Amino acid sequence: MKFLRFLLVFSIFMSVFTLNAYSQGEYENRAEAMIVTECNTGTVLYSENEQERLPIASVTKLMCMLIWAEYIKAGELSFEDEITCSEYASSMDGSVIWLEPGETLTAGELIKSVVISSANDACVALCEHIAGSEEEFVSMMNSKASSLGMLNTHYQNCVGYDDDNHYSTAYDISILCGEFSQYNYYDTFFMTRLDYVREGERATQLLNTNKLIDKYEGLMGGKTGTTDNAGACLAVWAKRGNMTLCAVTLGSKESEERFTICRELLDYGFNGFEIYRPAVTDEMPENIQVISGMDKSTSLRVKQFYPIIIPKGRAGDIEYKYSTEPFLQAPVKSGHTAGMIVAYLDNNPVFTSDIVTVYEVEELTFINCFLMILREIFSF
Repeated sequence: MKFLRFLLVFSIFMSVFTLNAYSQGEYENRAEAMIVTECNTGTVLYSENEQERLPIASVTKLMCMLIWAEYIKAGELSFEDEITCSEYASSMDGSVIWLEPGETLTAGELIKSVVISSANDACVALCEHIAGSEEEFVSMMNSKASSLGMLNTHYQNCVGYDDDNHYSTAYDISILCGEFSQYNYYDTFFMTRLDYVREGERATQLLNTNKLIDKYEGLMGGKTGTTDNAGACLAVWAKRGNMTLCAVTLGSKESEERFTICRELLDYGFNGFEIYRPAVTDEMPENIQVISGMDKSTSLRVKQFYPIIIPKGRAGDIEYKYSTEPFLQAPVKSGHTAGMIVAYLDNNPVFTSDIVTVYEVEELTFINCFLMILREIFSF
């Protein structure tokens, strides 16, 4: 047991040591920006330059995939749908599956081509199918980004070509990954190293460039991206136990470095943090006095409990403080705010919620009092 504790402490130390090295400036030689977050809570565990607007290359396609997933969920897009490639879609360069104008493939084949090998022509064909044109689909992408709170993101195309007006941030992409991790339509594709689309002489190889596949425990998905302006980019998410983490790095000068950075970020999160669910302790008052009410008191409850992320092994150090009004004046509605609960770790608030009333209490008026007396009389 002592040896296992040593390994745990050592792994956390090495993760912290590595990320501390970034904060001292060494990261600038490895990436322009980076972040690791817990997807379910949105908690930022570590970040550098996470709000800087940067080109994002084919990481752009994650927004396309998210919108496609929403259409699949709504029943408006099926993997079996047949999609005919336009002349414009076939004109895309870069990573492509060499679609020809008028060629028809299923949505599933096109999605597979985008998820595995980042095919630009397949991506545009799908976007045109949904929105009528790439321009209209890009408008949908920007609207979705706005609705998700991606405040420093703007798309100019759907594939990630370099453009001064096409950018995002590591933080915004982590929001996108958190949203995207809720869908499982592409899970098999994300974890496929090599596949093919079409058969016969025109069979085209699809090669996944995410080198963390089969090499990182719990990896669920991710997207690479590389252009001259963006450098090497990567966004990945992984799940272990009840915690899902997203790691994003933008602007690595070397392709291999993005995988090393994201692995280190994920290790830092999984080794150093855990999900904690706050709970009521004995110190919380159960009731609160009500003045001039049909009842003398009403019960109390915490309005909302939600999970939080804390350093591993610190659950026992959480301290709760409760504050409530000395009394309430009738009438009192159910759900009325009567106080607050705050959880602290090292004197820093890590959780807060209102304390609210459980039951409604009517005011003790003459009529209510008279009716109450009548009920008592006729109850004999």
